[in-house]
Amino acid sequence: MNEPLRILILEDTPADAELMEDELKQAGINFVSTRVATKADFARQLDEFLPDLVLADYSLPGFSGKSALNIVLGQCPDIPFIFVSGALGEELAVELLKKGATDYVLKNNLVRLAPSVSRALNDVAQRNVRRKAEDDLKRSESELQQKSKILEEANIALKVLLKHREEDRLAVEENILNNVKSLILPSIEKLKNLKLNDTQLAHVNIIESHLKEVISPFLNNLATRHFDLTPRELEIAALVREGRTTKEMTEYLNISATAVDFHRKNIRLKLGIKNTKTNLRSMLLSISQ
Repeated sequence: MNEPLRILILEDTPADAELMEDELKQAGINFVSTRVATKADFARQLDEFLPDLVLADYSLPGFSGKSALNIVLGQCPDIPFIFVSGALGEELAVELLKKGATDYVLKNNLVRLAPSVSRALNDVAQRNVRRKAEDDLKRSESELQQKSKILEEANIALKVLLKHREEDRLAVEENILNNVKSLILPSIEKLKNLKLNDTQLAHVNIIESHLKEVISPFLNNLATRHFDLTPRELEIAALVREGRTTKEMTEYLNISATAVDFHRKNIRLKLGIKNTKTNLRSMLLSISQ
């Protein structure tokens, strides 16, 4: 059940206040009210009674409705303030509305009081809804800005991490390259100077060639360009690129010439040059560029 409307009536004539209350009751408005006639009582009831609406006469002994309006505008500007007076000229009424009054009703036309009250309360409700929507929008914008800031900071952090990762990768590659050049290749060169038979020397040469391939972009390019070559096909591709014959491949890989031919055909298929006159070795050489 809704709470009754709390109405503060500024009126020095009790009978006039009763007429206002009667008019509102006949309109079916659920309310409680309190009447005051002095400035001190009016100011006190604003704090204690906490009205939802003020109905005020314009002229009172020692106090005026205009002064009461200024007090309300200063303390609680959202409370509707309706003048209910016996005599308000049109110019004065317009001036009071400009200064912040919600409406005015003449005492000889109280039939307008209930519609005026309903309209004022409706305006307050709409204003509250609008204010809530504005507050929600501001809060959403603030949250969005905060999330955007967090994402921006996370993006910066990610870029820094990626940069460090790239630097680490380059450092590892450089370290591997230096180790191969300074530790492994010199040993292979010494091994080649020993009295090796042709087969042994061929294997040493192939090992040296493959080590150089590891530190070159060829195998990396071939493995990462979505050709889906198997490890064996990568081996065959490397040997073809070196210009090795089928016989040399069979001896080094310990497979048959038929197997070598099978893998060569698969490589041509995956490189998209099957049934063409494109030279496989030339194609592989171009990939390493």
